[in-house]
Amino acid sequence: MMKYIYLFIFCFSSTHIIAQTIKGHISSKNAEPVNGITIKLEKTSYATQTLANGDFVLNNVLPGRYTLIASGVGYTAVKRNILVVSGKNIFLNLELDPLSGQLKEVAIVLRKNRHRDQASVYAARMDLKNIENPQVINTVTNQLITEQGATDLNGIIKNIPGIAKGWSSVSAYYTSRGFNTRNYIRNGVSGYVTADLDMANVEQLEAIKGPSGTLFGSSLVSFGGVLNRITKKPLDTAKIEISYQGGSYDLNRFTADINTPLNKDKTVLFRVNAARHDEGSFQDAGFIRSTFIAPGLFYQASDRLSFSLDAEIYEREGTSQPQITPAGPGPNRLGANNPSALPLDYKRSYSNNTVTLKNPAQSFYGQINFKLSDQWSAQTNLIRTHTENTGNYLTFNLLKGDSSLVRNVSQYPTSLSAITQVQQNFNGDFKIAGLRNRLVIGIEFYQNASSFSSNALNGRGGRKSFDTLNVKGAMPNYGLISPESINSKLAGLVPIYSRTQLTSYSAYASNVLSISDQLSAMLSLRVDRFMNGGTVNFTTNTTTGNYNQTAFSPKFGLVYQVIKDLVSLFSNYTNGFQNVAPVTQPDGTVSTFKPQFANQLEAGVKAELAGDLLTATVSYYDISVKNTLRTDIDRPTFTIQEGTQYSKGVEVDLFSRPVNGLLLNAGFAYNDSKLTSADATVTGLRPVNSGPSKTGNFYASYTLPFSSLKGLGVGFGANCYSRNYIINNTTAGQFYLNAYTLLNAAVFYNKASYRFGLNADNLTNEKFYNGGFGTITPGGLRRFVATLTVKF
Repeated sequence: MMKYIYLFIFCFSSTHIIAQTIKGHISSKNAEPVNGITIKLEKTSYATQTLANGDFVLNNVLPGRYTLIASGVGYTAVKRNILVVSGKNIFLNLELDPLSGQLKEVAIVLRKNRHRDQASVYAARMDLKNIENPQVINTVTNQLITEQGATDLNGIIKNIPGIAKGWSSVSAYYTSRGFNTRNYIRNGVSGYVTADLDMANVEQLEAIKGPSGTLFGSSLVSFGGVLNRITKKPLDTAKIEISYQGGSYDLNRFTADINTPLNKDKTVLFRVNAARHDEGSFQDAGFIRSTFIAPGLFYQASDRLSFSLDAEIYEREGTSQPQITPAGPGPNRLGANNPSALPLDYKRSYSNNTVTLKNPAQSFYGQINFKLSDQWSAQTNLIRTHTENTGNYLTFNLLKGDSSLVRNVSQYPTSLSAITQVQQNFNGDFKIAGLRNRLVIGIEFYQNASSFSSNALNGRGGRKSFDTLNVKGAMPNYGLISPESINSKLAGLVPIYSRTQLTSYSAYASNVLSISDQLSAMLSLRVDRFMNGGTVNFTTNTTTGNYNQTAFSPKFGLVYQVIKDLVSLFSNYTNGFQNVAPVTQPDGTVSTFKPQFANQLEAGVKAELAGDLLTATVSYYDISVKNTLRTDIDRPTFTIQEGTQYSKGVEVDLFSRPVNGLLLNAGFAYNDSKLTSADATVTGLRPVNSGPSKTGNFYASYTLPFSSLKGLGVGFGANCYSRNYIINNTTAGQFYLNAYTLLNAAVFYNKASYRFGLNADNLTNEKFYNGGFGTITPGGLRRFVATLTVKF
């Protein structure tokens, strides 16, 4: 009889037991939301992970007492005893501390903290917060990349103030502080590729502004700054994300992000990111087809020793973007000074999809981290990259005085580049006379060995161009270009076979001395021995351009934290250098030259208010490039080393999450560049390839934080660029790209198990041009992209 009473009591009470929801927010010590933290109730099946904004939800939790555990790679796990009561939901705010052992193990190991602190580690090659770093660092977060549905580097880089796309090729140039730069750095070491890599493996993109030769050398960087892509790392929790993106111009893109521990102790972690990308063009021809895979393995051998091995394998084939030289010789070229006055059809490629270039690349990265003592650690980086170019590359010349468009072809049967880099760093964190020192000492070997064969129909050296189109007429030969017709016209022409090898041996040291709790000084120096084996032309059996040079690159910086960890004043002197090859003069003499040096003076303020209320950098810089080469005015056929370029300006970078769910990202940059002590035709003028003098970027999004529609968000952004000079001298006149503004918008819905997004780029269908090195390229028209991501 009693068992039926108990059964009745249980059934009666169970009708009043309501499963509850546990919600919460995970942040780091500096109030930065933390993504990918595992939340679980001990000894149960209840588990989830935090989203990009740090929020998590555990649904349908039965009443009872539980131990909640929050854990993630790079953090000390947190446990909380909780009591779930029927009819009462729970909300928790938890703060995780970084693992002190991991932070001290190797200074260059990433900290999952503020995103700019993570970037600062790469910029300084030591454990240095952004607020302590005297150099300007602009960072694009993963949240921005995801919300904007970026599918290429240009879609990410538009969020960095002062950077604009310049010369357009399979690997585009960008201008920063008046100088050209490319994305050749990955996680602070060489990441050279001949085509822009797929962005599926990019966690963040950072721009380290100004000359950075002291730590990064001269071979892969620019006087305007360093573009460094930070890649995704293996985590200690299992996760799978599969995404599909489809949209305008036949865009079809699949990506996968798979992460899993390989053993029970979670000392062996594996992650792979992969993508398949197919996209056409807004023009009558043009496409990209690529396959990308990036596996990564991490092994924690002991509390002192760890290994990581990463690879990026890329297969790409596509048409070359139209690069049009808008002139022949003579003043006021074509009688036009901007692309809108040229007789060109914006939607014509003047080619077809048979004329393609293949750009495969294989890159391998190994890293060993070893903790020598409580004060010292060592890191070894081993890099090997192999890239190729094969196929046909098409360019155009629009002739002066008529509507003739000349088609030029460069053919590369083989073009190979192999880079080897070995880098050894020793990091110390110690005190001398009671003052803290953070020191990195490094040595580096770098070698780039290239070999290629090329043939051309480019109108140079007695060679003919492929053909000429009358852009105002019927153009009956428009579609006659093909690999077969190119080979036919190249028959009988002797290709060029050549090889080059560049080698450098470098040593550097950088120390941050904490003079007080708020005042610190950075002193750095690099010595670089550069050896250029020259270009060996096997066709003519000649070697040219072989030389050796030694360069010293210093760097100094001061930081005063007006409010500790919140507001700092900074100033720096940074140096960059480029080696200069000897020049054979017309009289047969050989002139040897010193390396070019760029010296920057900069000052500004940084703010990092708690909880991402505001992260801001405002700076003024002044760069002078000395020892540049110019034509001798008295002897126009001779080259002398005397020119100077000055570049100065102001940059403002703002990032804020002022209220829950709202994100703001904005920037403005003004750059004033001019040439002095140069040829009379350009002295006092803005150099070509300096980019627009003014740029502005803005993006804002709002995600509903708590409601039945939690995760629903909208975003809107704008990018503004001023006039950009492609030709600027007193002989040929001026040719410039018009100022333009691009608008973009986003709608998205983000849940724990899926995400949907809809993005629109160039909302107003603005016609604009990018350009550099005397060529112009039409930019993309309005594009819509839909994204569906499923999470497991």
